[in-house]
Amino acid sequence: MTLLFASGTPHLPQIVGGLEVNTHHLALEMNKRGLPVAVLSKLSLRDLFGASRFVANKIRRRDISVDRKLGYPVYRSLKPWRDVRDLDNPDIVIVQNGNMVEIGRTFRSKGVPSVAYLHGLEFDTGPRAWKGSGQDLPFSAYIANSNFTATRFEKRFGIKPPIIPPVFISDLYRTQGRGTYVTFINPIYTKGLALALELARLCPQIPFLFARGWPLSAREEAELKQNLKALPNVTLLQRSSNMSEIYARTRILLVPSQWDETWGRVVSEAQISGIPVIATTAGALPESVGPGGILLDREAPPAVWARELRGLWADQDFYESKRSAALSYAARPDLDVELQISRLLAILEGVAR
Repeated sequence: MTLLFASGTPHLPQIVGGLEVNTHHLALEMNKRGLPVAVLSKLSLRDLFGASRFVANKIRRRDISVDRKLGYPVYRSLKPWRDVRDLDNPDIVIVQNGNMVEIGRTFRSKGVPSVAYLHGLEFDTGPRAWKGSGQDLPFSAYIANSNFTATRFEKRFGIKPPIIPPVFISDLYRTQGRGTYVTFINPIYTKGLALALELARLCPQIPFLFARGWPLSAREEAELKQNLKALPNVTLLQRSSNMSEIYARTRILLVPSQWDETWGRVVSEAQISGIPVIATTAGALPESVGPGGILLDREAPPAVWARELRGLWADQDFYESKRSAALSYAARPDLDVELQISRLLAILEGVAR
């Protein structure tokens, strides 16, 4: 059974987000089991990596470029939901993000079944929300990454997908030390930057790490640096591909997200090392945080957040109880990679029959 993970958005290294990291780990795990796996993604022209491949495609008169440095073939196209004639047909396509319906229809026209693996809310959010009913969709099966996502999809289309949470390779994130910072990853406003800045102001005795994530515009960059000038207790870190280095310095993870997270990957990564999390109740964060942290309404005043943060920071017994809960929750069966892969393969084999 040959598998293709397909998205209408870029893949590593052009975008480094939860979906892309999860796809990467899934592809490598499938390869370990002897299953041929490839990735189809959008070719972004915003960096030298993409621009050079675009030029090479033009010279060769091809729609798709391919690279294999990640350990599996990655096919990149300006319009992966349409330009796939240079691509050998897989047995099954796992469609994950960006132009999902278009990708499913394109492969259905080629006689290839597809499974929608829902990691976001594309199906009911924004101008590209899916139209029609469940019968109008081109997919043979559905999977959701959380109960939150599954419930939203069921409410919209009357179909309740089975749930397979994101995959976490524990050895990539586990640290042995205990950090000394409150860490906030991806300092942008939708992830809760305004609240994180206010917490740093309200808690000057607590050291914070702000770890860069997504690229910032020139205006966002200037604004962030200006805000941090008044906060000597905040250290700004460059983006790192080795998240364990960040977690080794982290005592508490702060996730003040203002949008509906469909999981919250950094939560589970941190809990592997017993790092408690303070997060909003947005989206699936209550599922990912569980007992291993503190949940607060995203509309709660900053003073309430500061009180809870100070309590977790200063009360050693309370901290140790949350640390123990985080470790236990990270080891739950739902995040057992072997079980996750087995469940995924069972769904794919059912479609292939």
